[in-house]
Amino acid sequence: MNCYNLNPLKTYVQFNDLVIDSAEEISSASLKQDTKTTTQEYSYGHGSYVAFQKNQQFLTEGDLSLTLNFNYEHFHDEDRRFLRDYFNLNLLKPGRLWAIQDNKLIWAWAYVTGFSEDYKKYQGYLSIDIDFKLWEGVWHIADTKKTFLVPYSVCNILDCEDFRDAQECVSCCVACPPDMETCNSCLCDCGDITEETSLCVMGTKALEDFMNCGNSYKIVYDCIKGEQIFGDDLIKNKICKKDYCVESIAGRFYSGTILDTDKVKLILDGKFQNPEIEINGNKMMILGEYDGILTLDSSWNLYFTADGCCASEEVDLDNLVIEDEFGFTVHHGMNRLVVTGSCCKMACVYIDVDELTN
Repeated sequence: MNCYNLNPLKTYVQFNDLVIDSAEEISSASLKQDTKTTTQEYSYGHGSYVAFQKNQQFLTEGDLSLTLNFNYEHFHDEDRRFLRDYFNLNLLKPGRLWAIQDNKLIWAWAYVTGFSEDYKKYQGYLSIDIDFKLWEGVWHIADTKKTFLVPYSVCNILDCEDFRDAQECVSCCVACPPDMETCNSCLCDCGDITEETSLCVMGTKALEDFMNCGNSYKIVYDCIKGEQIFGDDLIKNKICKKDYCVESIAGRFYSGTILDTDKVKLILDGKFQNPEIEINGNKMMILGEYDGILTLDSSWNLYFTADGCCASEEVDLDNLVIEDEFGFTVHHGMNRLVVTGSCCKMACVYIDVDELTN
């Protein structure tokens, strides 16, 4: 098994649950993407007219072509007849495409637009030319507390997949035991999803293993497990009042995003009256009195709960007063946050940013 080449290009390592665990399995890769900026030539004069609406250009959807080669000798004999079905189950559904770039784990939403096979290319291999569409046009930097790296080996690739020989010629009836559990072909153990297997704990050393032919991992993204394990520490950016008597919360937070992102989730924890939120100079007010947890997610849904145990109630979006541009934009580096309207009680603001790159 050859090692990955260390270079600044993307190394593609997984699509859905289909792990690409060596450089041998990709013989070619080509990613094509454009910016959306257009020009119009001056009729009289040099050059062209161009209008930039933002500090950064917008990107089109991406087109990725990969040639994947799976050597059947790496798999158990009894698994080989099911491998094609397993590959198709993963390739024919949209999902996350994972890659490593500059020792960062990133992912993009993708789906397969077409594929072809070349029988003569590799004897003993399943060789597929696959075209992906990356419809968002951006890559997400992996959230280290929601991403887990569990041990992986091609020897047990189908252990928790329900593939079996259909015994169509068997005429007898087979009844399930009363507990039903023993009817399952495999009872998967989720014990590998722990704090110790999170990207937050394993860090860049695990990514170096990916790149240098060390341990093999399967990437699992699980925000529910992340919340169960890390609790209040799930969101890394937290700014609190310095004194319960002041009416504002102010501070700065860092973001590693490369592309400007408006995918921002805010949680206000405390007592507020008509709180006004300002991020990097853009303001918005939420009308009403709230004593508990007020959440504004990245899709602009607004929820409130009196405490963490009660079910959240949806807040009418008519309570949102947009003072400047719609939405908040977070840039690479330090960002400024100010929240006013905090009453005489300690309060904190949590900022969860979907960090993007290209």
